[in-house]
Amino acid sequence: MKRKPLLLEKWDYIVLLGESGGGKGTLVKNIKHYWLPELSSASMGDIFRKKAAEDPAIKKLTDQGILIDDEITFGVFREFAESSQPGLVDGFPRNRQQTIELIRFVKEKGWRVLVIDIHCSVEKIIERLLARNRPDDKLNIIYKRHTDHMYLHPLVMEEIRTRPDLFDIIQINGDYGSEIAFTNFLLSVLRLVDMLYFYDMSNVETTFSAQESEATINPAINRWICGFLHDIQEKIVCSKS
Repeated sequence: MKRKPLLLEKWDYIVLLGESGGGKGTLVKNIKHYWLPELSSASMGDIFRKKAAEDPAIKKLTDQGILIDDEITFGVFREFAESSQPGLVDGFPRNRQQTIELIRFVKEKGWRVLVIDIHCSVEKIIERLLARNRPDDKLNIIYKRHTDHMYLHPLVMEEIRTRPDLFDIIQINGDYGSEIAFTNFLLSVLRLVDMLYFYDMSNVETTFSAQESEATINPAINRWICGFLHDIQEKIVCSKS
């Protein structure tokens, strides 16, 4: 199968890491709204909630906040990733073994992956999760998920950082508002862009305009940066055709 790079001949896939309530879902919405509207995306949590509706064993695990078996989880990820490259998956990997399987998979495919790692304070996470009023967001379940994350996530990142040949990493502070967090994400993307692509961009023009309904300047900044990224991508596609 022909390799189809996601952006600037650099990334084939995006994996989004962080706790439930940390802002992952909102970041995905902004990526698709501002930057990559046709990007295939999936949340591992949403996938397993759908499976739980059909499988009592999985429902029992999700209701208790227990992580699904690694083999099942990797199989679900692999199925989605192979059918949606380029694409984005939210919530995988979540432990060291899943990370090792991801490394093997990415190496096998010859892909390069952008890892977005969202950090968020537990106070903000609790505030957001209780506000969304979902059945599996009871305080004891939130605390268990947070405890699991604090133990498992450093092991995940330790493995990912050993493979700079396969992964680029962007870290985001999820405590900020969604528009500010997305601005920080886009600035990090620009820092990872090959500077060679900028040398031929002197004639690129993007529109910078703020709307009266917007409380901050960040939406305008986000539109401007994404317009710039679109122009770079179009020039690269044209140069290859």
